[in-house]
Amino acid sequence: MIKAHVSLYPVGQEEITSLQGLSTRFLDEHALDYDFQLGSTSLDTNLTGDAEEVWTALRHLFQQNIAQGHDVVMVATMTYWGGSSQQYSETKKG
Repeated sequence: MIKAHVSLYPVGQEEITSLQGLSTRFLDEHALDYDFQLGSTSLDTNLTGDAEEVWTALRHLFQQNIAQGHDVVMVATMTYWGGSSQQYSETKKG
């Protein structure tokens, strides 16, 4: 499972409201949990789901804005969890 906090920033004088977010249809089809926040300088999104689906969503988000002719900076913070805590506790017992 991966959680990604993603921020899109417009380059130059472009308005934040012109940036494209992921559609709820896309997110639902890929079984991702999500929320959106329009900040004062960025479009922020939190995505949680299967690693492959999160990476697909990030690529789609970036490419969708490029295809619309937007110059953007995308910053993502990724968190992975699943299995590593179980492996750690099994190692401590042994």
